[in-house]
Amino acid sequence: MPIVLKDADLRLNRAVTFEWLSTNGLGGYASSTVVGLNTRGYHGLLVCAMNPPVDRWLALSRLDEAIVTGEDEYNLSTQETDKGVTHRGYRLLKGFALNPLPTMTYRAGEVELRKTVFMPYRRNITVVNYEISTPQEMVFTVTPLHTCRPIDHRPPHLDFTPEYESIDERSYYAFDERLQSPWVFAYSPDAEFSPAEIHVTEPQAYRRDKAKGLQYLEELWIPGVFHTILPAGEHYLSYLFAAGPSRQELIRGLGSLTRAKRKDFARLRFEELRRRKILNDRAYAFCDKPREEDIEWLVFNADSFIVDRVSTRARSVIAGYHELADIGLDAMISLPGLTVSIGRFNDAREILRTYARHSRYGLIPNDFPSRGIQPEYDSVDASLWYVLAVHHYVKATTDTEFLPGIIWDTLESIISAYRMGTKYNIHEDHDGLIFSGIEGVEVSWMNERLGDWVATPRIGKCVEVNALWFNALMAMGDLAEMRGLDPYEYRAVAYWIREAFVQTFWDDELGYLYDVVTDEKKDASIRPNQIFAISLPYRLLDNEKAESVLKVVTEELLTPYGLRTLSPRDPRFQRAVTGSERTRASAVHNGAVHPWLIGPYISAFLRVKGATEANKRYAEEHFFRPVLDTIRKGCLGTVSDMFDGSKPHRDRGCVSRARSVAELLRVYFEEL
Repeated sequence: MPIVLKDADLRLNRAVTFEWLSTNGLGGYASSTVVGLNTRGYHGLLVCAMNPPVDRWLALSRLDEAIVTGEDEYNLSTQETDKGVTHRGYRLLKGFALNPLPTMTYRAGEVELRKTVFMPYRRNITVVNYEISTPQEMVFTVTPLHTCRPIDHRPPHLDFTPEYESIDERSYYAFDERLQSPWVFAYSPDAEFSPAEIHVTEPQAYRRDKAKGLQYLEELWIPGVFHTILPAGEHYLSYLFAAGPSRQELIRGLGSLTRAKRKDFARLRFEELRRRKILNDRAYAFCDKPREEDIEWLVFNADSFIVDRVSTRARSVIAGYHELADIGLDAMISLPGLTVSIGRFNDAREILRTYARHSRYGLIPNDFPSRGIQPEYDSVDASLWYVLAVHHYVKATTDTEFLPGIIWDTLESIISAYRMGTKYNIHEDHDGLIFSGIEGVEVSWMNERLGDWVATPRIGKCVEVNALWFNALMAMGDLAEMRGLDPYEYRAVAYWIREAFVQTFWDDELGYLYDVVTDEKKDASIRPNQIFAISLPYRLLDNEKAESVLKVVTEELLTPYGLRTLSPRDPRFQRAVTGSERTRASAVHNGAVHPWLIGPYISAFLRVKGATEANKRYAEEHFFRPVLDTIRKGCLGTVSDMFDGSKPHRDRGCVSRARSVAELLRVYFEEL
């Protein structure tokens, strides 16, 4: 069923809950709501990565379109200020379709207009096409509304000196005096450009930001208006907006597009649609599953996270849109689903090599800086997930030639560092289990913090870290054997750790695993971290204990949208990710539902219950499909970061999260 909205879904208060996202493989994007009302400071038609995939600047906020026929004038834009909704173009919107490209259909009197937006791959360019059918002569105007700021900056008033240079009657450059800000080139072969008399709008209001207590007002800058007179008939108009760090680089990046003709815009569109088809053909080449649109959207959405990184001159993985950069932990959790499961083996190899080249202290980087500073290595999980990602890739491809050299050296350094000790107090304790964490820094995946305040402190022996540690050792044994090396050292330590794990984390009376253990305390919080003891490739628990863990997680944590991060019976449970910044940070891992965890849950279910066809069908219907259906709410075609822990489970966090998409792809193509 195509992702299409119309009628009741297009009433304003509901319509603005639906968003769309188009990306360019560089960390840049175009995004808004389906009615064109920007509700977040992150929304914009051209967000360019000045230092791909980071250092993102919002260059073009939106376009205001108007139609004049005879004495009638129709404004297609929707605008909100502190006075309320002042432009009501949403009333003319008759439909929105995500496939094949984000498309809005308007009807103004007898005029029908279809607006399509997309970004060409690996270019900081946004193309907007209009298909117009009119029974009489009409005037069509397009007004660009610019800003020029980093996406996380929220100035209520223009804090730069906007300038523009009109090249001819069809294009202009927009820029400001700051050295690090982008230049923008705007061009249409189908309309004439006229400078504006009024250059600054009244402050626009972003309702999502206002609800979070953020700065929510912003003035926008108007350089001028594109206008064209259209006779009765069918018309196809194109507009191009591009950004670059300087005029020279912008021109070089545009090439012949500085004077593009209709066939050039058609070629850009054709190339984008062909690329999407290739991605899906490759994914389905490795399975016999019937093709369906929702899964194809996930496959294409996976591509939005795989980006070019200039500083490493290689591919990387964006953790989420709109705001997140590439994070090592997310990259390694996501890599199997985003690459191996759908046949992107070259990308998998390149990403794994990139992280190996930048590993230090026996740790892979968790955070690449925007500009020339050493990466941060503040994750105990990321390096263990790296070992499993390499194992996953080699097992799927039998590419043992990938292992010798830097990859094997990195794997061995990780194991040695965890045994001997490394940064952030990560070390093997006397029982072989991994202890990690220091005051004020949270290094497990539950790492939400503000300044020195940690929302979910977990210093000690974390259950999921030690499940990963055991699996990493077992994986190293397998990889060593594939290389013709002796696996005994790794497997012997792993068997010792399995015994220590059960003795340390299992409690017969509780019937589940402790979350964190120290010499002084055992944390009996019911959290989803224990699911990894039965979901990862190498099991730590016998059938009876595994059944008990699965039962507890199912009863306490399972929702239609993934697993809660804390049992609702816990007094610390927070129903919703709302309130102050500190309250929201606390809720992220004290109740919020994380959809990516449905992947480990399904894996655990099939390992414990048995991977029979009946159990696979049950898991797909009851666990997989409800999460997949969320691509039809929130940001269409993708899966969000998290949901509230209680009904109605509103979506929260970043609108599109790599690990959420990746885990659905992994279990669909490899488990179900």
